[in-house]
Amino acid sequence: MPATIFMNTVTAAFATVAVAAASFAGVKPGGAYDDGALTALSRSEAAAHAQATFQRADRNGDDVLDVNEFAALTVVTAELANLNGFVSVENNDGVRTIALPVSAPLALGDAEQTRIDAVARHTFYAFAGDDGKLQQGEYMGLQNAIFASSDLNANGALTRAELSLYAQRQAFIRPGA
Repeated sequence: MPATIFMNTVTAAFATVAVAAASFAGVKPGGAYDDGALTALSRSEAAAHAQATFQRADRNGDDVLDVNEFAALTVVTAELANLNGFVSVENNDGVRTIALPVSAPLALGDAEQTRIDAVARHTFYAFAGDDGKLQQGEYMGLQNAIFASSDLNANGALTRAELSLYAQRQAFIRPGA
């Protein structure tokens, strides 16, 4: 049994790296701070990005994510965001970026990876149904909640500080960390 859990975790981690690499494909260095920077994000653009992310993360095509796939996706997203200093978002203009408020991008420490993994697992079970799997609709519900909690003026679009907050929440990075 432990060998199966280990293999599932390793498989989920490799799948997540593939998803993350695809998410960052086409992003040019410095893109978070110049022409590649996103200045506004609508609810529909965020939903389209979430849908594309779910489809890439669902490597076996069963239309669900298990807790290990979701946790691995979250930790890798956080690690890449922290290393790069931005979160990437796909929209009609291609892959755009949202800068994170970090002074100097660097790798996450073990304690921070463990914290993000634990928060991701808690979040997974908060949004997953009774079957213990995250259906696409449930994942979209989570992403909609992240968008709504970042839309401070509730106008259906994220700009300026709201984008920064959204990026931090996507990367599971604590504000001010």
